[in-house]
This record gives sequence, structure tokens and C-alpha cells, in this order.
Amino acid sequence: MQTALLKEQLKPEQSNYEAKRFRQTTAFAYKMLLPSLLFIVVFIAFPMFYSVSLAFQGFKYGVPTGEFVGLQNFIDIFTKPTVAPGFYNSLGLTMQFTVAAVAAVIVISMGVAFLINENFKGNSLIKVALLLPYAIPGIASAVTWDWIYDANLGVLNGLLVKLGIIESYLTILSNEKFALWAIWFAYVWKMVPYSSFLLSAGLSTIPSSVYEAARMDRSSVARTFFKITLPLILPVLQLALVVQTIFALLLHFGLIFVMTGGGPGDATRTLPWLIYQESFTFTRFGRGSAMAIIMSVIMIAFIYIYLVLLNPERQKAQR
Repeated sequence: MQTALLKEQLKPEQSNYEAKRFRQTTAFAYKMLLPSLLFIVVFIAFPMFYSVSLAFQGFKYGVPTGEFVGLQNFIDIFTKPTVAPGFYNSLGLTMQFTVAAVAAVIVISMGVAFLINENFKGNSLIKVALLLPYAIPGIASAVTWDWIYDANLGVLNGLLVKLGIIESYLTILSNEKFALWAIWFAYVWKMVPYSSFLLSAGLSTIPSSVYEAARMDRSSVARTFFKITLPLILPVLQLALVVQTIFALLLHFGLIFVMTGGGPGDATRTLPWLIYQESFTFTRFGRGSAMAIIMSVIMIAFIYIYLVLLNPERQKAQR
């Protein structure tokens, strides 16, 4: 009886202690999260919302008038004769570059991932060498490729002449047929390492017993890849597709900035470069922000395709 009474007396004290402990733990957690939260608000959330607000404002001589213009900036982008043709050209170049870049990076990375996932002598050396392109800063990489493509002293031209493929040096970056693809090649070279290690991590999670069972069933290499490997690494592959699409849409800007400046003509005037020109060259910040929003919508559409439409479990559920 006395024990029961003691327990009843201790319950309120224990409850108060637990509540106090919970408040202290929660307060400590918020304090730890505060620096990250401030960083997100100041450097991500505020610029994003401010950029969105600019897309609905009028500008005069690069200064916001504060006038709400609604969807006028978007309407100008799609219909204005002096704006729409350039925008559609940039949009086409961007889609062309993005699809080609993502496809090349993923296909090459898959092959490299299979290679570095095997145990053989020199494997570690290959991994270290593979990291170098991605470790080089973007601008330094762009300057390096600018020298490689140089029409007078470029290593690529010199190699092609020695091999007898061409008779004289080519102006690669000044040629409308070659300029975008020269940037594409430099971009793929830099981005393959990232996806290779990402896909290699996915491959390493597949048990070897699965492949042993496939060999016992005399499954072909192609069948094993499409029926076993691909389904098992699909989540990692989806992540690689999402990341590489975002990178392809945005990170080729540095290459264009250093190597071509959007030229020759409009040959490399992709959406990021057009947004840069509209915002910082012509100080049409409203139109530039509107174009950035359109590009964000395109990015979200790609991500939706990768995560929703390429999800076999979702497709089975819908059936």
C-alpha cells in the first residue's frame, strides 16, 4: 500500500521532469538548427522569392518601378516579335544540349561504374585519375578546354593534323556547327566522374549471389543487365538523372562564359546565357526573372518524368 502511494506521489514529479527535459532538448535542437535555417532564409529563400517578385514588376533603365505588370513579362517572352524568336532558339539549344549531355553522361558513367566496381590491379589508380576532372574548378576547366580548342595553338587541332584527319587548324569555337558540341564534350568530360561514383555505389549494393544465380540460369549479359541490374539500381539511376539534368541545365554557363560568350552568333546562346544577358547586360531584370522561372518549370518537368513516370511500382499501382 505504501509503495503504491509513493508511486502516485512520484508520478507528477516524473512527469514534470520529462516535460522540462523535452523543452530543454527541443530548445537545444532549435539552437543547433538556427545557423542552417538562417543560411537557407538569407541565401536561398529570400533571393528566390525576390526573383519571383521581379518577374511581375515593371523596369525602367534597370530600376524597378514598383508597378505590377502581371504576366506581361511572360507574354512578351512568348509573343513579342523582338523577344520570342531569340527565346525559342535558346530554348531549343538548351533542350538539345541537356538531352545529349544527360544521355552521354549516364551511358558513359554506367560503363565506367562497372569498370571501377571490379577488383583488379590498378583499380585504385583509375579511381584517383577519374576524380581529377570533377575536382578541377569549373572556370579552370573552361580555360583549359579553351586552350585545347584554340585555333592557333590548340592541342586538339595539332593532334588532328598529325593524324592526317584535317589538313589545317580549325576554328572550332568560332564555327556554328562545332561550338555547342565542343562545349558539350567539355561538359561531359567534367561530369562523368560524379555519376560514375554514384552509380558504382549503387552497383556495390547488389549481392553477388544474384549474379551467380543468373549465370547458373545461363542468362545473357543483356538480359542480366535489364532484368537484374537496372531494376536494382533504379533509385540510384533516378537520382543520377535528376542531378545531371539540373547540372546540364545550369552548369554549362561557365563554359559558355569563358569559351564562346554565347557565340558565334547565337550558336551557344542557351537559356542560362540568355537570362544572364537579359538581366545583367540589358538590365531587363523582370524579363530575365520570368525566363528563370520558365527554366525552373522545365527542370521540375524533367524531375517529374524521372521520379514518377519512370517508377515501375507507381505504374503497377495505377494498373
